Amino acid sequence: MAKHTLWATSLILTLLLAAATAQASTRTGFVFFKGTQYPLPVLFVRGDAPGPTVMVQGGIQGDEPTGFLAAQYIAESHVLKGNLIVVPRANVPSIHVHKRAVNVDMNRRFDRDYNQYYEDRLARVVRFLLSQSSALIHLHEGSGFYDTKYVSQLRNPQRWGQSVIIDASVHDQLNLAQLVDDALAEINTSVDNPDYRFRLFDTRTFEPDSRYRAEMSKSLTYYALANLNIPAMAVEVSKNIGALGWKVKHQVFAVSVLLRHCGVDIVPPRIDEAEVERNYARAQAVTVNGQKVEGGSVDVKSGDTLSVEPADRTDPHGQVLAVFASDRQGQNLVDAPRMALESFRTLETRVDGRRVSTTKVRFDGAMPPPTPAGPPVFVCWINGKSVQVKNGEALHAVAGDQFLMEGVLGSKWREVLNLKGYAARPHANDGQDMGWEIILDPESFMGKYRLPSPIPGAVRYQVVRETRGARPASFYIDVVPRRVIAVKLVDAAGRATVLHWTSGGEISLPPGEYTVAETSSNGPQSRILALAGTRPLQPGDTFRVEPGRPLLLSIRQATTFAGLGVMTLVPGPEKPQTAEGALKNDAPTTATSDAASRRPHQRS
Repeated sequence: MAKHTLWATSLILTLLLAAATAQASTRTGFVFFKGTQYPLPVLFVRGDAPGPTVMVQGGIQGDEPTGFLAAQYIAESHVLKGNLIVVPRANVPSIHVHKRAVNVDMNRRFDRDYNQYYEDRLARVVRFLLSQSSALIHLHEGSGFYDTKYVSQLRNPQRWGQSVIIDASVHDQLNLAQLVDDALAEINTSVDNPDYRFRLFDTRTFEPDSRYRAEMSKSLTYYALANLNIPAMAVEVSKNIGALGWKVKHQVFAVSVLLRHCGVDIVPPRIDEAEVERNYARAQAVTVNGQKVEGGSVDVKSGDTLSVEPADRTDPHGQVLAVFASDRQGQNLVDAPRMALESFRTLETRVDGRRVSTTKVRFDGAMPPPTPAGPPVFVCWINGKSVQVKNGEALHAVAGDQFLMEGVLGSKWREVLNLKGYAARPHANDGQDMGWEIILDPESFMGKYRLPSPIPGAVRYQVVRETRGARPASFYIDVVPRRVIAVKLVDAAGRATVLHWTSGGEISLPPGEYTVAETSSNGPQSRILALAGTRPLQPGDTFRVEPGRPLLLSIRQATTFAGLGVMTLVPGPEKPQTAEGALKNDAPTTATSDAASRRPHQRS
């Protein structure tokens, strides 16, 4: 009997076993950074039987679709033993534009805690998830075919495709080479073409003479091995194999074998190669202000806010949808508001980075809308809420707020608005920050542009109109630190309890199940994230306080994942303060006149 027939028979037997025990497996999902331009969907799968937890990740580089498609299939697997943390699409913005990187290569941001780009915020969560794991399998798609010796231009030691990459053969008693070699003996039984078989690729990243050391020492697999001392492997299929379905099927099988060698047994879903390619080529219609569009044209009223949503809410295999206006390529209108203050030609719809339709936009009414009397009025968005700021005024915000500059009311110019200290496009910084999502994190802005603020504890930045030919104007943003006030819990009997927040403190709670009803701060609830231990919680989620086991309750910025403090919940008989009603979230979004504090400006 052929080896691949033996593999198929084994898989059928495993599927039958899974069918008998399917009721025990559980799957939950959570989206970090929800409502931003860089959402991070994560799936947690608990197996039928206890075992280790292994993290599988794909999509860290947006031009490698096999990795994120295969990771999604892994997330849909039935887990017989152990647990999975699956991050199918780790870098959604790069997937939208089908590029390796948007600002920086995210897989080179793990040598320290950077805090400059959205990729750095994603890397924070990835490190957090990895800290809960006992092994890492990272899915990629590389060029050519790796070989230990030079065979041809496409098959040599400088290529990456069809390999399983490790950073060291042996590290601190972890024999990675042996683990991978044992797995490859089984993985390659499913590969009929000998040219497509996987090979072990040891980059020897720890060795000073390694040609890969400079790059790979910043990668996620190296971080996992060097900092957490857990097995870490990257499975690379080849970009030079054209059959997407074949690559996904074999990458999924390779992962299932490696998982078993790491102590996790799964039954992946049946993968039909043709169906993989049909799903990947799937188009998707959207609605724009309620009008369904699949190409053709759409009418937009001058000055209206565009509401862009999927026309079909079904989501096969976690595909991500983007709609770009022709003047703001890369700013996804599905996840951001847009007011029609300036004309643009088209809306482009993409699914998993593929362009599926282009829709012409026809504007109804004068464009731009009529100019109001008086000084220039800037239109902005704070956390999805529209605000207007006049020349010389100051906008009040809280650290971590989501900020976007829409334009100037009634302007006939192609406006350029520059937030001093921030660069929306760091590799082509022309001073244009209008139209791009900006997270107001003073720690990531250039310090030399920070101005004194009349608000105690706040920092100030200036937005300058740099539109050629238009009269000068500017406004300010005062950013205060985010301050957690309280967390409201409801126990199983419906009794409400308010934990007045004291970072570093501890509070006694009776053992039992609690629901997170509200979190309050000096900003909107949506911009802070509570975690019970390592589990992220949304309002309405429940967690348990177990007898004799203190539990850490932490709060983080929802848009940056920066820490805002930790409290210890100690199981005990005493009850804290009980409260009824809702907590108050102070979320000032106001503009005040402050022309006297204007400063000279420079291009950031």
